[in-house]
Amino acid sequence: MPVRLPGEPGRLIGVDLFEWVERFDNIVSIVVGTVAVLAMVGGSAAWQRRRPHRAAETIHSVRALVAAQRDTVPAHAYQFLDGSVAALSAIYVPQRVVPGTGPIGPVQAFDADDLLRGDAHLLLVGPAGSGKTTFVGHAVRELARGFSGTVRGRGGAPEEVGLAVPATMLVDRSLPEALAEAYRFGVPAVSTGQPPSRHGRWLVLVDGVDRISDPNTRSRVLGQLREWAARVDHPYRLMLTTRPLAAEEATALRTYFAEHHLLPFEPDDLSTFAERWFRDRVPDPERADRDRDRFRVDLARVELDGLTGNPLLVTLAALSWERRPGTLPPGPAELLDRFVPHLIESGAAAVDEAAAALSRRGAAGTEVAAWLDERIEGVCEAAAAGWLRDGGAVPAAVDWTNTYAPVAPGGLLRDWPGRVRALLLATGLFLPRGADIEPLTRAVAEYLAAGPVAREWPESRWLELMADPSTRGTGAFALARAGRATESALTRLAGGTGLQVLAAGHLVGAGIPMSVEVRDMILAALLRLWQAGEASLAGECLSVLGELAKAPAIRRAVFGIAADPRWPRQVRRAANTFVAVPSLRQSSPD
Repeated sequence: MPVRLPGEPGRLIGVDLFEWVERFDNIVSIVVGTVAVLAMVGGSAAWQRRRPHRAAETIHSVRALVAAQRDTVPAHAYQFLDGSVAALSAIYVPQRVVPGTGPIGPVQAFDADDLLRGDAHLLLVGPAGSGKTTFVGHAVRELARGFSGTVRGRGGAPEEVGLAVPATMLVDRSLPEALAEAYRFGVPAVSTGQPPSRHGRWLVLVDGVDRISDPNTRSRVLGQLREWAARVDHPYRLMLTTRPLAAEEATALRTYFAEHHLLPFEPDDLSTFAERWFRDRVPDPERADRDRDRFRVDLARVELDGLTGNPLLVTLAALSWERRPGTLPPGPAELLDRFVPHLIESGAAAVDEAAAALSRRGAAGTEVAAWLDERIEGVCEAAAAGWLRDGGAVPAAVDWTNTYAPVAPGGLLRDWPGRVRALLLATGLFLPRGADIEPLTRAVAEYLAAGPVAREWPESRWLELMADPSTRGTGAFALARAGRATESALTRLAGGTGLQVLAAGHLVGAGIPMSVEVRDMILAALLRLWQAGEASLAGECLSVLGELAKAPAIRRAVFGIAADPRWPRQVRRAANTFVAVPSLRQSSPD
Protein backbone atom coordinates (compact mmCIF):
# COMPACT_ATOMS: atom_id res chain seq x y z
CA MET A 1 0.00 0.00 0.00
CA PRO A 2 1.19 3.55 -0.53
CA VAL A 3 2.88 5.33 2.35
CA ARG A 4 1.48 8.85 2.91
CA LEU A 5 3.00 11.73 4.85
CA PRO A 6 0.76 12.53 7.86
CA GLY A 7 -1.29 15.64 7.38
CA GLU A 8 -0.72 15.77 3.61
CA PRO A 9 -3.31 13.48 1.94
CA GLY A 10 -2.34 12.14 -1.43
CA ARG A 11 1.40 12.71 -1.15
CA LEU A 12 3.24 9.38 -1.66
CA ILE A 13 6.58 8.60 -0.05
CA GLY A 14 8.55 6.00 -2.08
CA VAL A 15 6.70 3.20 -3.94
CA ASP A 16 4.10 0.57 -3.09
CA LEU A 17 5.18 -1.14 0.14
CA PHE A 18 4.38 -4.69 -1.14
CA GLU A 19 6.66 -4.23 -4.17
CA TRP A 20 9.30 -2.78 -1.93
CA VAL A 21 9.24 -5.93 0.35
CA GLU A 22 9.40 -8.27 -2.62
CA ARG A 23 12.34 -6.40 -4.08
CA PHE A 24 14.47 -6.60 -0.96
CA ASP A 25 12.97 -9.67 0.79
CA ASN A 26 14.75 -8.86 4.00
CA ILE A 27 13.22 -7.82 7.28
CA VAL A 28 16.24 -5.69 8.03
CA SER A 29 15.59 -3.73 4.91
CA ILE A 30 12.00 -3.25 5.98
CA VAL A 31 13.16 -1.88 9.31
CA VAL A 32 15.65 0.40 7.61
CA GLY A 33 13.00 1.63 5.21
CA THR A 34 10.57 2.27 8.02
CA VAL A 35 13.20 4.23 9.93
CA ALA A 36 13.81 6.28 6.80
CA VAL A 37 10.12 7.09 6.49
CA LEU A 38 9.93 8.03 10.18
CA ALA A 39 13.01 10.19 9.76
CA MET A 40 11.32 12.06 6.91
CA VAL A 41 8.19 12.57 8.99
CA GLY A 42 10.26 13.68 11.96
CA GLY A 43 12.22 16.08 9.78
CA SER A 44 9.02 17.64 8.51
CA ALA A 45 7.76 18.08 12.05
CA ALA A 46 11.05 19.64 13.09
CA TRP A 47 10.83 22.09 10.14
CA GLN A 48 7.30 22.96 11.19
CA ARG A 49 8.58 23.58 14.75
CA ARG A 50 11.38 25.82 13.46
CA ARG A 51 9.11 27.78 11.07
CA PRO A 52 7.29 29.79 13.79
CA HIS A 53 10.69 30.91 15.11
CA ARG A 54 11.71 32.24 11.67
CA ALA A 55 8.26 33.82 11.24
CA ALA A 56 8.71 35.53 14.60
CA GLU A 57 11.98 37.01 13.38
CA THR A 58 10.29 38.22 10.20
CA ILE A 59 7.35 39.82 11.96
CA HIS A 60 9.76 41.46 14.44
CA SER A 61 11.68 43.15 11.61
CA VAL A 62 8.46 44.17 9.85
CA ARG A 63 7.08 45.63 13.07
CA ALA A 64 10.29 47.63 13.47
CA LEU A 65 9.87 48.90 9.90
CA VAL A 66 6.24 49.97 10.30
CA ALA A 67 7.04 51.61 13.65
CA ALA A 68 9.63 53.73 11.86
CA GLN A 69 7.16 54.48 9.06
CA ARG A 70 4.56 55.65 11.57
CA ASP A 71 7.04 58.06 13.11
CA THR A 72 8.51 59.35 9.86
CA VAL A 73 7.07 62.60 8.55
CA PRO A 74 6.80 62.42 4.74
CA ALA A 75 9.08 64.93 3.06
CA HIS A 76 7.93 67.57 0.61
CA ALA A 77 8.79 66.75 -2.98
CA TYR A 78 10.27 70.22 -3.56
CA GLN A 79 12.84 72.28 -1.71
CA PHE A 80 11.15 75.59 -0.98
CA LEU A 81 13.02 78.78 -1.61
CA ASP A 82 12.47 80.36 1.76
CA GLY A 83 10.83 79.68 5.05
CA SER A 84 10.11 76.39 6.78
CA VAL A 85 7.12 74.49 5.50
CA ALA A 86 4.56 72.87 7.74
CA ALA A 87 4.90 69.10 8.14
CA LEU A 88 2.89 67.16 5.57
CA SER A 89 1.30 65.08 8.29
CA ALA A 90 -0.13 68.27 9.79
CA ILE A 91 -1.43 69.94 6.62
CA TYR A 92 -2.20 66.99 4.34
CA VAL A 93 -5.55 67.43 2.60
CA PRO A 94 -7.21 64.16 1.55
CA GLN A 95 -6.80 63.85 -2.19
CA ARG A 96 -9.37 62.61 -4.68
CA VAL A 97 -9.00 60.63 -7.87
CA VAL A 98 -11.02 59.65 -10.91
CA PRO A 99 -10.60 56.60 -13.11
CA GLY A 100 -8.36 57.40 -16.03
CA THR A 101 -10.23 55.42 -18.68
CA GLY A 102 -13.67 56.99 -18.45
CA PRO A 103 -15.20 60.48 -18.53
CA ILE A 104 -13.89 62.66 -15.75
CA GLY A 105 -16.60 64.14 -13.57
CA PRO A 106 -17.41 64.76 -9.92
CA VAL A 107 -19.76 61.77 -9.77
CA GLN A 108 -16.88 59.39 -10.38
CA ALA A 109 -14.44 61.00 -7.96
CA PHE A 110 -13.49 59.13 -4.80
CA ASP A 111 -10.92 59.37 -2.01
CA ALA A 112 -7.41 58.43 -3.07
CA ASP A 113 -7.09 56.45 0.17
CA ASP A 114 -9.54 53.94 -1.31
CA LEU A 115 -6.71 52.92 -3.65
CA LEU A 116 -4.98 51.48 -0.60
CA ARG A 117 -7.67 48.80 -0.46
CA GLY A 118 -8.06 46.30 -3.27
CA ASP A 119 -6.08 43.92 -5.42
CA ALA A 120 -5.42 45.82 -8.65
CA HIS A 121 -2.04 47.17 -9.63
CA LEU A 122 -2.37 50.94 -9.98
CA LEU A 123 -1.12 53.82 -12.12
CA LEU A 124 -1.57 57.23 -10.45
CA VAL A 125 -1.20 60.19 -12.84
CA GLY A 126 -0.99 63.90 -12.06
CA PRO A 127 0.80 67.02 -13.34
CA ALA A 128 3.78 68.60 -11.61
CA GLY A 129 3.02 69.78 -8.09
CA SER A 130 -0.29 67.90 -7.90
CA GLY A 131 0.75 65.87 -4.85
CA LYS A 132 1.83 62.46 -6.19
CA THR A 133 4.91 62.14 -3.99
CA THR A 134 2.95 63.59 -1.09
CA PHE A 135 0.39 60.81 -1.52
CA VAL A 136 3.14 58.17 -1.59
CA GLY A 137 4.45 59.36 1.78
CA HIS A 138 0.92 59.56 3.15
CA ALA A 139 0.10 56.04 1.89
CA VAL A 140 3.17 54.47 3.50
CA ARG A 141 2.34 56.13 6.80
CA GLU A 142 -1.36 55.20 6.69
CA LEU A 143 -0.60 51.55 5.95
CA ALA A 144 1.92 51.49 8.79
CA ARG A 145 -0.61 52.97 11.20
CA GLY A 146 -3.12 50.24 10.36
CA PHE A 147 -0.74 47.28 10.35
CA SER A 148 -1.36 44.58 12.96
CA GLY A 149 0.51 41.58 11.54
CA THR A 150 -2.49 39.33 12.10
CA VAL A 151 -4.58 37.38 9.58
CA ARG A 152 -7.67 39.14 8.35
CA GLY A 153 -11.07 37.53 8.37
CA ARG A 154 -12.16 34.95 5.83
CA GLY A 155 -12.37 36.57 2.39
CA GLY A 156 -10.59 39.73 3.54
CA ALA A 157 -7.86 41.36 1.48
CA PRO A 158 -4.25 40.71 2.52
CA GLU A 159 -2.82 43.18 4.99
CA GLU A 160 -0.35 45.47 3.25
CA VAL A 161 2.84 47.26 4.24
CA GLY A 162 4.03 50.11 2.02
CA LEU A 163 7.46 50.21 0.40
CA ALA A 164 8.32 53.43 -1.45
CA VAL A 165 11.07 53.37 -4.05
CA PRO A 166 12.03 56.03 -6.63
CA ALA A 167 11.50 54.76 -10.15
CA THR A 168 15.05 55.81 -11.02
CA MET A 169 16.36 53.05 -8.70
CA LEU A 170 14.93 50.46 -11.11
CA VAL A 171 17.31 51.56 -13.85
CA ASP A 172 19.65 48.56 -14.35
CA ARG A 173 18.14 46.83 -11.30
CA SER A 174 15.36 44.32 -10.85
CA LEU A 175 12.46 45.30 -8.61
CA PRO A 176 13.66 43.11 -5.68
CA GLU A 177 17.18 44.51 -6.06
CA ALA A 178 15.86 48.08 -6.00
CA LEU A 179 13.79 47.36 -2.88
CA ALA A 180 16.75 45.68 -1.18
CA GLU A 181 18.91 48.71 -1.97
CA ALA A 182 16.26 51.18 -0.79
CA TYR A 183 15.73 49.35 2.51
CA ARG A 184 19.17 47.86 3.19
CA PHE A 185 19.78 50.27 6.06
CA GLY A 186 16.77 49.04 8.04
CA VAL A 187 17.44 47.84 11.58
CA PRO A 188 16.81 44.97 11.71
CA ALA A 189 17.03 44.33 7.97
CA VAL A 190 13.73 43.47 6.28
CA SER A 191 13.55 40.75 3.64
CA THR A 192 11.37 42.45 1.03
CA GLY A 193 11.37 39.32 -1.12
CA GLN A 194 9.11 37.56 1.40
CA PRO A 195 5.59 38.64 2.48
CA PRO A 196 5.54 40.93 5.54
CA SER A 197 3.28 38.45 7.35
CA ARG A 198 1.79 35.00 6.74
CA HIS A 199 -1.12 36.36 4.71
CA GLY A 200 0.20 39.85 3.97
CA ARG A 201 1.88 41.53 1.01
CA TRP A 202 3.86 44.64 0.14
CA LEU A 203 2.29 47.62 -1.60
CA VAL A 204 5.28 48.79 -3.64
CA LEU A 205 4.93 52.48 -4.52
CA VAL A 206 7.22 53.21 -7.47
CA ASP A 207 7.36 56.99 -7.45
CA GLY A 208 8.18 59.28 -10.37
CA VAL A 209 8.25 57.08 -13.46
CA ASP A 210 8.46 60.28 -15.53
CA ARG A 211 11.78 61.17 -13.85
CA ILE A 212 13.45 58.52 -15.99
CA SER A 213 13.96 60.98 -18.80
CA ASP A 214 15.60 58.76 -21.42
CA PRO A 215 12.75 57.12 -23.41
CA ASN A 216 14.65 53.87 -24.02
CA THR A 217 15.61 53.49 -20.37
CA ARG A 218 12.08 54.31 -19.25
CA SER A 219 10.72 51.74 -21.71
CA ARG A 220 12.91 49.02 -20.16
CA VAL A 221 11.79 49.92 -16.64
CA LEU A 222 8.13 49.96 -17.67
CA GLY A 223 8.59 46.62 -19.38
CA GLN A 224 9.96 45.13 -16.16
CA LEU A 225 7.05 46.57 -14.15
CA ARG A 226 4.55 45.12 -16.63
CA GLU A 227 6.19 41.72 -16.24
CA TRP A 228 5.92 41.86 -12.47
CA ALA A 229 2.28 42.94 -12.71
CA ALA A 230 1.53 39.98 -14.99
CA ARG A 231 2.98 37.49 -12.49
CA VAL A 232 1.35 36.09 -9.35
CA ASP A 233 4.36 34.36 -7.77
CA HIS A 234 5.51 37.28 -5.66
CA PRO A 235 4.31 39.22 -2.60
CA TYR A 236 3.92 42.62 -4.36
CA ARG A 237 1.04 44.85 -5.39
CA LEU A 238 2.34 47.76 -7.45
CA MET A 239 1.36 51.41 -7.57
CA LEU A 240 3.21 53.65 -10.04
CA THR A 241 3.08 57.45 -9.85
CA THR A 242 3.94 59.66 -12.79
CA ARG A 243 3.28 62.85 -14.63
CA PRO A 244 1.31 62.18 -17.82
CA LEU A 245 3.13 59.72 -20.04
CA ALA A 246 3.26 59.41 -23.80
CA ALA A 247 0.12 57.79 -25.22
CA GLU A 248 1.85 54.55 -26.22
CA GLU A 249 3.42 54.14 -22.77
CA ALA A 250 0.14 54.73 -20.94
CA THR A 251 -1.71 52.34 -23.26
CA ALA A 252 0.80 49.55 -22.65
CA LEU A 253 0.54 49.97 -18.88
CA ARG A 254 -3.27 49.88 -18.83
CA THR A 255 -3.18 46.17 -19.68
CA TYR A 256 -2.03 45.44 -16.13
CA PHE A 257 -2.53 48.68 -14.20
CA ALA A 258 -5.78 50.45 -13.30
CA GLU A 259 -5.16 54.10 -14.21
CA HIS A 260 -6.36 56.94 -11.96
CA HIS A 261 -5.85 60.70 -12.10
CA LEU A 262 -5.38 63.05 -9.15
CA LEU A 263 -7.92 65.88 -9.12
CA PRO A 264 -6.89 69.50 -8.47
CA PHE A 265 -7.81 71.32 -5.29
CA GLU A 266 -11.34 72.69 -5.12
CA PRO A 267 -12.66 75.47 -2.84
CA ASP A 268 -13.39 73.02 0.00
CA ASP A 269 -9.87 71.64 -0.27
CA LEU A 270 -8.46 75.16 -0.12
CA SER A 271 -10.47 75.80 3.04
CA THR A 272 -9.20 72.61 4.64
CA PHE A 273 -5.63 73.43 3.68
CA ALA A 274 -5.89 76.96 5.11
CA GLU A 275 -7.33 75.73 8.39
CA ARG A 276 -4.67 73.07 8.86
CA TRP A 277 -1.84 75.33 7.71
CA PHE A 278 -2.55 78.15 10.19
CA ARG A 279 -3.52 75.86 13.07
CA ASP A 280 -0.09 74.26 12.66
CA ARG A 281 1.82 77.52 12.19
CA VAL A 282 0.20 79.83 14.73
CA PRO A 283 0.22 78.83 18.43
CA ASP A 284 -2.73 81.05 19.37
CA PRO A 285 -5.92 79.31 18.09
CA GLU A 286 -7.89 82.57 17.81
CA ARG A 287 -5.16 84.26 15.81
CA ALA A 288 -4.80 81.13 13.67
CA ASP A 289 -8.48 81.31 12.79
CA ARG A 290 -8.21 85.02 11.97
CA ASP A 291 -5.21 84.42 9.72
CA ARG A 292 -7.01 81.53 8.04
CA ASP A 293 -10.02 83.72 7.27
CA ARG A 294 -7.88 86.61 6.03
CA PHE A 295 -5.91 84.27 3.80
CA ARG A 296 -9.09 82.85 2.28
CA VAL A 297 -10.50 86.33 1.69
CA ASP A 298 -7.28 87.40 -0.01
CA LEU A 299 -7.30 84.30 -2.22
CA ALA A 300 -10.87 85.10 -3.24
CA ARG A 301 -9.97 88.74 -3.92
CA VAL A 302 -6.94 88.04 -6.08
CA GLU A 303 -7.61 86.32 -9.39
CA LEU A 304 -5.06 83.54 -9.79
CA ASP A 305 -6.68 81.97 -12.87
CA GLY A 306 -7.36 78.72 -11.10
CA LEU A 307 -3.67 78.07 -10.43
CA THR A 308 -4.35 77.49 -6.75
CA GLY A 309 -5.95 74.20 -7.73
CA ASN A 310 -2.38 72.92 -7.61
CA PRO A 311 -1.27 71.92 -4.05
CA LEU A 312 2.28 73.16 -4.62
CA LEU A 313 1.04 76.57 -5.70
CA VAL A 314 -1.30 76.73 -2.72
CA THR A 315 1.70 76.07 -0.46
CA LEU A 316 3.68 78.78 -2.21
CA ALA A 317 0.73 81.17 -1.82
CA ALA A 318 0.59 80.48 1.92
CA LEU A 319 4.34 81.07 2.27
CA SER A 320 4.03 84.30 0.30
CA TRP A 321 1.13 85.48 2.47
CA GLU A 322 3.07 84.70 5.66
CA ARG A 323 6.08 86.62 4.42
CA ARG A 324 3.92 89.71 3.96
CA PRO A 325 0.79 89.07 6.06
CA GLY A 326 -2.40 90.35 4.54
CA THR A 327 -1.06 90.55 1.00
CA LEU A 328 -0.95 88.17 -1.92
CA PRO A 329 0.52 88.71 -5.36
CA PRO A 330 -1.86 90.61 -7.66
CA GLY A 331 -1.86 87.70 -10.06
CA PRO A 332 -0.14 84.43 -10.80
CA ALA A 333 3.20 85.97 -11.82
CA GLU A 334 4.75 86.05 -8.34
CA LEU A 335 3.64 82.51 -7.59
CA LEU A 336 5.02 81.34 -10.91
CA ASP A 337 8.26 83.19 -10.13
CA ARG A 338 8.72 80.58 -7.42
CA PHE A 339 6.94 77.63 -9.04
CA VAL A 340 8.82 77.58 -12.36
CA PRO A 341 12.35 77.37 -10.85
CA HIS A 342 11.20 74.39 -8.75
CA LEU A 343 10.10 72.57 -11.87
CA ILE A 344 13.08 73.51 -14.01
CA GLU A 345 15.36 72.16 -11.30
CA SER A 346 13.39 68.89 -11.24
CA GLY A 347 14.42 68.30 -14.86
CA ALA A 348 18.14 68.42 -14.07
CA ALA A 349 18.70 64.71 -14.80
CA ALA A 350 17.46 65.08 -18.38
CA VAL A 351 19.68 68.12 -18.88
CA ASP A 352 22.65 66.14 -17.58
CA GLU A 353 21.90 63.31 -20.03
CA ALA A 354 21.72 65.72 -22.97
CA ALA A 355 24.92 67.47 -21.83
CA ALA A 356 26.73 64.13 -21.51
CA ALA A 357 25.69 63.15 -25.04
CA LEU A 358 26.93 66.49 -26.35
CA SER A 359 30.22 66.23 -24.48
CA ARG A 360 30.98 63.00 -26.30
CA ARG A 361 31.09 65.01 -29.54
CA GLY A 362 34.43 66.62 -28.83
CA ALA A 363 35.34 70.17 -27.90
CA ALA A 364 32.38 71.71 -29.75
CA GLY A 365 29.98 69.42 -27.93
CA THR A 366 31.56 70.22 -24.57
CA GLU A 367 31.13 73.91 -25.24
CA VAL A 368 27.46 73.44 -26.17
CA ALA A 369 26.89 71.27 -23.07
CA ALA A 370 28.18 74.06 -20.81
CA TRP A 371 25.99 76.57 -22.65
CA LEU A 372 22.91 74.35 -22.35
CA ASP A 373 23.32 73.94 -18.61
CA GLU A 374 22.84 77.71 -18.21
CA ARG A 375 20.03 78.10 -20.76
CA ILE A 376 17.27 75.67 -19.80
CA GLU A 377 14.87 78.49 -18.94
CA GLY A 378 15.51 79.92 -22.41
CA VAL A 379 14.69 76.56 -24.01
CA CYS A 380 11.43 76.47 -22.04
CA GLU A 381 10.62 80.06 -23.03
CA ALA A 382 11.19 79.29 -26.71
CA ALA A 383 9.00 76.19 -26.50
CA ALA A 384 6.20 78.15 -24.81
CA ALA A 385 6.37 80.95 -27.38
CA GLY A 386 6.25 78.41 -30.21
CA TRP A 387 3.22 76.71 -28.71
CA LEU A 388 1.40 80.02 -28.29
CA ARG A 389 2.29 81.05 -31.83
CA ASP A 390 1.43 77.95 -33.86
CA GLY A 391 1.28 74.95 -31.53
CA GLY A 392 4.84 73.81 -32.30
CA ALA A 393 6.68 73.73 -28.99
CA VAL A 394 9.52 71.28 -29.69
CA PRO A 395 10.38 72.64 -33.18
CA ALA A 396 10.55 76.19 -31.77
CA ALA A 397 12.84 75.08 -28.93
CA VAL A 398 15.08 73.14 -31.32
CA ASP A 399 15.33 76.15 -33.64
CA TRP A 400 16.19 78.39 -30.69
CA THR A 401 19.02 76.14 -29.53
CA ASN A 402 20.40 75.81 -33.06
CA THR A 403 20.31 79.60 -33.44
CA TYR A 404 21.82 80.69 -30.12
CA ALA A 405 24.14 77.85 -29.07
CA PRO A 406 27.87 78.28 -29.82
CA VAL A 407 27.52 75.39 -32.28
CA ALA A 408 24.17 74.09 -33.53
CA PRO A 409 23.50 71.01 -31.36
CA GLY A 410 21.26 69.61 -34.08
CA GLY A 411 24.41 69.21 -36.17
CA LEU A 412 26.12 67.28 -33.37
CA LEU A 413 23.31 64.91 -32.36
CA ARG A 414 20.89 63.40 -34.84
CA ASP A 415 18.39 62.75 -32.06
CA TRP A 416 18.54 66.34 -30.77
CA PRO A 417 14.78 67.03 -31.23
CA GLY A 418 13.99 63.96 -29.13
CA ARG A 419 16.42 65.04 -26.42
CA VAL A 420 14.91 68.55 -26.35
CA ARG A 421 11.44 67.02 -26.01
CA ALA A 422 12.66 64.79 -23.17
CA LEU A 423 14.26 67.60 -21.18
CA LEU A 424 11.21 69.85 -21.61
CA LEU A 425 8.91 67.08 -20.37
CA ALA A 426 11.29 66.35 -17.49
CA THR A 427 10.72 69.84 -16.07
CA GLY A 428 7.01 69.16 -15.63
CA LEU A 429 6.21 72.49 -17.28
CA PHE A 430 5.05 70.59 -20.36
CA LEU A 431 2.92 67.52 -21.00
CA PRO A 432 3.17 65.02 -23.88
CA ARG A 433 0.90 65.62 -26.86
CA GLY A 434 1.59 63.10 -29.60
CA ALA A 435 5.03 63.73 -31.06
CA ASP A 436 5.02 67.26 -29.63
CA ILE A 437 4.25 68.68 -26.19
CA GLU A 438 1.97 71.26 -24.63
CA PRO A 439 2.40 73.49 -21.57
CA LEU A 440 1.02 72.59 -18.18
CA THR A 441 -1.50 75.46 -18.50
CA ARG A 442 -1.87 78.42 -20.85
CA ALA A 443 -0.89 80.72 -17.99
CA VAL A 444 2.42 78.85 -17.60
CA ALA A 445 3.07 79.24 -21.35
CA GLU A 446 2.32 82.98 -21.22
CA TYR A 447 4.54 83.40 -18.17
CA LEU A 448 7.45 81.69 -19.91
CA ALA A 449 6.97 83.50 -23.23
CA ALA A 450 6.95 86.81 -21.35
CA GLY A 451 10.48 86.25 -20.04
CA PRO A 452 12.47 87.80 -22.93
CA VAL A 453 10.10 90.78 -23.15
CA ALA A 454 10.37 91.40 -19.40
CA ARG A 455 14.17 91.26 -19.47
CA GLU A 456 14.74 93.36 -22.59
CA TRP A 457 11.62 95.55 -22.24
CA PRO A 458 11.06 96.87 -25.74
CA GLU A 459 8.06 99.00 -24.80
CA SER A 460 6.80 99.19 -28.37
CA ARG A 461 6.75 95.38 -28.49
CA TRP A 462 4.92 95.29 -25.19
CA LEU A 463 2.27 97.70 -26.48
CA GLU A 464 1.77 95.44 -29.48
CA LEU A 465 1.26 92.43 -27.22
CA MET A 466 -1.31 94.30 -25.13
CA ALA A 467 -3.24 95.44 -28.22
CA ASP A 468 -3.82 91.86 -29.39
CA PRO A 469 -6.28 89.89 -27.22
CA SER A 470 -4.52 86.64 -28.15
CA THR A 471 -1.18 87.88 -26.73
CA ARG A 472 -2.51 90.09 -23.95
CA GLY A 473 -1.80 87.46 -21.30
CA THR A 474 1.84 87.34 -22.32
CA GLY A 475 2.01 91.13 -22.15
CA ALA A 476 0.47 91.18 -18.68
CA PHE A 477 3.06 88.67 -17.44
CA ALA A 478 5.85 90.71 -19.06
CA LEU A 479 4.71 93.82 -17.20
CA ALA A 480 4.49 91.93 -13.90
CA ARG A 481 7.93 90.34 -14.39
CA ALA A 482 9.70 93.47 -15.65
CA GLY A 483 10.62 94.59 -12.14
CA ARG A 484 10.41 98.25 -13.06
CA ALA A 485 8.04 101.17 -12.46
CA THR A 486 4.86 100.51 -14.41
CA GLU A 487 3.34 103.98 -14.27
CA SER A 488 4.74 105.23 -17.57
CA ALA A 489 3.88 102.00 -19.38
CA LEU A 490 0.31 102.10 -18.12
CA THR A 491 -0.01 105.77 -19.06
CA ARG A 492 1.16 104.94 -22.59
CA LEU A 493 -1.33 102.07 -22.71
CA ALA A 494 -4.26 104.23 -21.54
CA GLY A 495 -3.44 106.80 -24.22
CA GLY A 496 -3.21 104.25 -27.03
CA THR A 497 -5.67 102.54 -29.35
CA GLY A 498 -9.05 101.24 -28.28
CA LEU A 499 -7.73 97.70 -27.79
CA GLN A 500 -4.87 99.04 -25.69
CA VAL A 501 -7.31 101.00 -23.50
CA LEU A 502 -9.30 97.80 -22.97
CA ALA A 503 -6.08 96.02 -22.06
CA ALA A 504 -5.35 98.72 -19.49
CA GLY A 505 -8.78 98.12 -18.01
CA HIS A 506 -8.05 94.42 -17.71
CA LEU A 507 -4.83 95.23 -15.86
CA VAL A 508 -6.78 97.32 -13.36
CA GLY A 509 -9.07 94.35 -12.81
CA ALA A 510 -6.08 92.05 -12.35
CA GLY A 511 -4.86 94.23 -9.49
CA ILE A 512 -1.61 95.39 -11.10
CA PRO A 513 -0.09 97.91 -8.65
CA MET A 514 -0.64 101.50 -9.77
CA SER A 515 -1.29 104.91 -8.31
CA VAL A 516 -4.80 106.26 -7.88
CA GLU A 517 -4.04 108.88 -10.53
CA VAL A 518 -3.10 106.28 -13.15
CA ARG A 519 -6.08 104.12 -12.22
CA ASP A 520 -8.45 107.08 -12.68
CA MET A 521 -6.76 107.93 -15.98
CA ILE A 522 -7.52 104.39 -17.20
CA LEU A 523 -11.13 104.62 -15.98
CA ALA A 524 -11.54 107.93 -17.81
CA ALA A 525 -10.11 106.41 -20.99
CA LEU A 526 -12.58 103.52 -20.72
CA LEU A 527 -15.50 105.95 -20.22
CA ARG A 528 -14.40 108.03 -23.20
CA LEU A 529 -14.11 104.92 -25.38
CA TRP A 530 -17.54 103.72 -24.31
CA GLN A 531 -19.10 107.13 -24.92
CA ALA A 532 -17.58 107.24 -28.43
CA GLY A 533 -19.91 104.40 -29.26
CA GLU A 534 -17.71 102.39 -31.61
CA ALA A 535 -19.77 99.27 -32.10
CA SER A 536 -16.75 96.96 -32.13
CA LEU A 537 -15.48 98.23 -28.78
CA ALA A 538 -18.36 99.79 -26.84
CA GLY A 539 -19.86 96.48 -25.71
CA GLU A 540 -16.59 95.10 -24.38
CA CYS A 541 -15.77 98.46 -22.82
CA LEU A 542 -19.06 98.45 -20.90
CA SER A 543 -18.39 94.88 -19.81
CA VAL A 544 -14.96 95.81 -18.43
CA LEU A 545 -16.37 98.85 -16.62
CA GLY A 546 -19.17 96.73 -15.16
CA GLU A 547 -16.73 94.17 -13.79
CA LEU A 548 -14.49 96.87 -12.34
CA ALA A 549 -17.42 98.67 -10.73
CA LYS A 550 -18.17 95.63 -8.58
CA ALA A 551 -15.37 96.89 -6.33
CA PRO A 552 -16.43 99.73 -3.97
CA ALA A 553 -13.20 101.65 -4.62
CA ILE A 554 -13.87 101.68 -8.37
CA ARG A 555 -17.47 102.80 -7.86
CA ARG A 556 -16.29 105.68 -5.71
CA ALA A 557 -13.74 106.61 -8.37
CA VAL A 558 -16.40 106.68 -11.14
CA PHE A 559 -18.71 108.84 -9.00
CA GLY A 560 -15.74 111.13 -8.34
CA ILE A 561 -14.99 111.49 -12.07
CA ALA A 562 -18.64 112.33 -12.76
CA ALA A 563 -18.51 115.23 -10.26
CA ASP A 564 -14.97 116.52 -10.93
CA PRO A 565 -14.83 119.49 -13.36
CA ARG A 566 -11.17 118.86 -14.05
CA TRP A 567 -12.13 115.98 -16.32
CA PRO A 568 -13.19 116.76 -19.90
CA ARG A 569 -16.93 117.20 -20.43
CA GLN A 570 -17.17 114.06 -22.58
CA VAL A 571 -15.65 111.96 -19.80
CA ARG A 572 -17.91 113.47 -17.11
CA ARG A 573 -20.97 112.91 -19.30
CA ALA A 574 -20.01 109.28 -19.79
CA ALA A 575 -19.42 108.85 -16.05
CA ASN A 576 -22.84 110.37 -15.22
CA THR A 577 -24.52 108.09 -17.74
CA PHE A 578 -22.71 105.10 -16.33
CA VAL A 579 -23.56 105.84 -12.70
CA ALA A 580 -27.20 106.20 -13.69
CA VAL A 581 -27.30 102.41 -14.10
CA PRO A 582 -29.73 101.25 -11.36
CA SER A 583 -27.29 98.77 -9.85
CA LEU A 584 -24.68 101.51 -9.45
CA ARG A 585 -27.16 103.98 -8.00
CA GLN A 586 -28.17 101.42 -5.41
CA SER A 587 -24.54 100.81 -4.47
CA SER A 588 -23.39 104.42 -4.50
CA PRO A 589 -20.64 105.27 -2.03
CA ASP A 590 -21.58 106.00 1.57
